[in-house]
Amino acid sequence: MVDTPFQQPQSLNVRQNRALALAGVFQATQLTHMTAMTGQQSIGETGNFYFEQLIKASLNIRPALNTSTQTLDFFNQLGDIALGLKTLESSINQPFSTTPKSKIPKLPSAKLPMSYAMALLQLEKKVYSNPEYVAVIEKSQQKILKQLSFFDNNYMHPSIIANLAQAYVDTAGQINPRILVRGNAESFKDPNHTNRIRASLFTGLQLAHLWRQLGGSSWNMIFSKRKLLQDIQTLARLQYQMV
Repeated sequence: MVDTPFQQPQSLNVRQNRALALAGVFQATQLTHMTAMTGQQSIGETGNFYFEQLIKASLNIRPALNTSTQTLDFFNQLGDIALGLKTLESSINQPFSTTPKSKIPKLPSAKLPMSYAMALLQLEKKVYSNPEYVAVIEKSQQKILKQLSFFDNNYMHPSIIANLAQAYVDTAGQINPRILVRGNAESFKDPNHTNRIRASLFTGLQLAHLWRQLGGSSWNMIFSKRKLLQDIQTLARLQYQMV
């Protein structure tokens, strides 16, 4: 076990913390989408930065109830989740589905991150209600945290990415309906490419778990979209005030 890596002077209210955790889920699915469609090299340094922040957070979000009620304790600053806030805001007016189908419907590519996010929120409940899957996640977290010392704390090392991907395969990847990611068919032949996609989904699964621990629920999200949008806009303003 390790302590949460960052402590923030700025305290957010319950709703804002929940919205920020949900933005983390959407950041993970946006990165999943970007990687699948354009390849791991095309997401650039900015995409890698956002991915690294999610990896750090996912390793510190525990299956048991986390002692922190501040989402920012798992990140360095609001800017670390800026991509997720933007993605969530752009998706907020799209219809949410609480029962994702086994096959992704024919949606414009812009809607795919939302589809993946809603599927992750459903998978999280199934994963964390299974003690065997919870044990897999805990074991994987400890293994990766130990490995980091051998890789100079390089969270983006291929071995770290591969272990995160395997954690996803061994948990959410065992549950139907599975998330079917659309992308470049040729790129999916590269194991490093698929590892990054699965690792991104694992970080999203972990942020979904934090969101649930903070009181998040799919039904509440559907019927409180206006409040959620207000919280996102407030967080966006705070992001620039805290720079």
